[in-house]
Amino acid sequence: MFTFFYIFKLDIGRVGAAHEYCVKLLKSVYMKYALVALLLAFGTLRTSAQKHYLYTDGGLSLAYFDPGVSATYNYNPIKYIGIGAGFQGYVFHPVSTNPRYFTPAIFADVRFRIRPERISQYFIIVDLGMNFYKHNNDSLLDGGYIYTVPKDNGVYVGLAIGYFLRLTYRGWGPYVTVKLINNIYKRNEFEIATNQPSSINADGGTLILSLGFRFGDDSKEQRSSGIK
Repeated sequence: MFTFFYIFKLDIGRVGAAHEYCVKLLKSVYMKYALVALLLAFGTLRTSAQKHYLYTDGGLSLAYFDPGVSATYNYNPIKYIGIGAGFQGYVFHPVSTNPRYFTPAIFADVRFRIRPERISQYFIIVDLGMNFYKHNNDSLLDGGYIYTVPKDNGVYVGLAIGYFLRLTYRGWGPYVTVKLINNIYKRNEFEIATNQPSSINADGGTLILSLGFRFGDDSKEQRSSGIK
């Protein structure tokens, strides 16, 4: 069990130039404003029935049993796929030199619905956004390396699988998810043996078990459509 949790603290090592470009883009000021604008845009959408949903949940980190919450607005342009935006806050180690503390995030959200006509449904979540935190001036000695983190904030990536226990004809219902939340950030390394500095993209995250409730569009058209 210890080995399982330790895996999520390991950095992802060196990555290619394309990945480096994506990280810089997501951590730019423009991306921060774009994510905020996305949240506002999705909040103003008004279309037909059975398309608008609000997911709210609370959970625990399986590594340290720290609590957290999230809320996501989701819109279904087609039956099997939903797009949206949300925010969350969980306690975990965002970077290797920081202590474990509450780290908020905003993100764009894509949900793939499995068996959407059924009372009980599965769904898959893919999130991409920004974690917000302050780096410190501490260093970490690990083996033959000294680690430091030069910048605030990081790229948030979330992957999850969920299950609706039972949905009503309005599309409301409780659900459970298992979610991996991750922070990708730039880390400086200094190799003691060779006196050589370097920089890599590293990650830190944790596994979350959460319980939540989905609220649907309470309209006449939705109530009359029903769920099998």
